[in-house]
Amino acid sequence: MVIRKILTASLISGMLFSPLVADRLKNSLSNVLKHKDTTPLVDLSGLDINAKTNSTQYMKPVTRSSNAIVANVNGKDIVKSKLDKFLYKVSNKKIKDFDLLQPKQQIMLIKQYYLPHYIASLAIQDIPKDQRYELYRSIWMRKKTSQINISEEDMQKTYQTMLENAQLNHQEQLIPPYDNIKDKIKIQLLDDAIKKYVLKDATIELSEPNPMGIVGSINGEFVSLSEVEPIVKQITRGQASWNMLNPIDKRRILEMIATKKLSVSIAVDELSLEEKYNAISNIWLQKKIRDISVSDDELVSAYKEFKKRYKQGNPPSFEDIKQNLKLEVARDKYIKQIMKNMKIKLK
Repeated sequence: MVIRKILTASLISGMLFSPLVADRLKNSLSNVLKHKDTTPLVDLSGLDINAKTNSTQYMKPVTRSSNAIVANVNGKDIVKSKLDKFLYKVSNKKIKDFDLLQPKQQIMLIKQYYLPHYIASLAIQDIPKDQRYELYRSIWMRKKTSQINISEEDMQKTYQTMLENAQLNHQEQLIPPYDNIKDKIKIQLLDDAIKKYVLKDATIELSEPNPMGIVGSINGEFVSLSEVEPIVKQITRGQASWNMLNPIDKRRILEMIATKKLSVSIAVDELSLEEKYNAISNIWLQKKIRDISVSDDELVSAYKEFKKRYKQGNPPSFEDIKQNLKLEVARDKYIKQIMKNMKIKLK
């Protein structure tokens, strides 16, 4: 039947993110096909499904509006439109109506849909806000730098400027050959590009010496001497203090602080919710699965399954992938524990 073929071809194909739920859903749908009965998964009224069945065996599905609340997970209502969209994605654009699934399959789909949100909610409770925001900033920085193109010509020009400045001070012998430092030049140019982007609308001001210990401000927020002094000590290796710096160097220090502070708020604004969830969930899961014990028998069983799935010649040896297998088994065991705590109520 059409609906069975669609579900089987799409959901069995492994489009779901979590192997655990995908396997259970696959088994559920596979069992439907193994039985040679004539009871359809659903009654597709108006479609030619080429099936001869007794009409009394059918139960016409009620297709609710996209705004209908179709389930509640741990006290959180789930709107049908979100599950329809998710089902359409994981079924390879074959099915887009959550109401066409049987209750058991609906629960499996809800678990799969809600799992990333649930893990993220647990991670948010466990990871302090400042650590989360620093993680967002790190993710955003990597994403942003990957979008910046630094050409060979840009690096050559920068190197030539370095040489010319060194020659003016008769210190050209201190500049290494280009090939030895071109990677560092690229990193510096990337840092400069990020800094330019972050500070494009920023207002940075230096303050005159004052008894309150205020050395400047960033977008109206005061910067204290206690903030800048450790940075100056680190950069100068303890050979200078803030008051020994000239105005140009002082401004550079404030720009460093501003870049870090403002990039956090930019990261929070520009990263999608999914990117934030993925970032904190991955870190949190890595921490949690370290405490999950995995037996030798579980590893051997996992390796056997791996070999069955391996289609590219001879698979790697057990010892070569043992650590990766251990992480995979531990992850699946922990996710299984998490799923047991999902309280799902269909509406």
